[in-house]
Amino acid sequence: MPTCGTLGGMPELNLVEVFDPAYLAGLQQLSLEDLRSKRDVCAELETGLSYLRRLAQARIDLLTAETERRDLGLSAPKPDALVGQLPQILGEHARPGGPGRLPALLAPAEGAQDRLAARVDRICPSEQLGYLADLASTQLEELLAGLVSLERDVSDERRALHAVQDRIQEEIVRRYKSGEASVDALLA
Repeated sequence: MPTCGTLGGMPELNLVEVFDPAYLAGLQQLSLEDLRSKRDVCAELETGLSYLRRLAQARIDLLTAETERRDLGLSAPKPDALVGQLPQILGEHARPGGPGRLPALLAPAEGAQDRLAARVDRICPSEQLGYLADLASTQLEELLAGLVSLERDVSDERRALHAVQDRIQEEIVRRYKSGEASVDALLA
């Protein structure tokens, strides 16, 4: 699984470590600062996964548009025309259904962006996007299948990560409700 970078010097963790049951073991014994640190790591990883999913979905949208163009028997658009169609093509999946989660950050740290983009590029290199009309239909289908599989895997990873985040947040909330942690301490 990918490593999704660091946030403000925070030690770099990957999803395997966060998904390990040991990551959530003993939450009640951790300091509030340590709980918040774990929550921040999860938030950073979630930002990376969201970014990766958006990259994959954008390429899926472009490949789907090319497939639909072929199915309709339309000629390949000139580059200028394609650029004009990008807002419509890429805007179809701008906001998924459901309540979702608001990310604290919209993009991962600079180095993480490159690693995450490389995960998508292994399936469908960005330079290939300018030549979709030149690909055989079978190549287009293979690229689309690979990206759809990646997007599904990333969505599964995000759901699992949300479960970890929820457990950590539940412990933080429990402490405030029980009086073990004080809002006044945050303001001091």
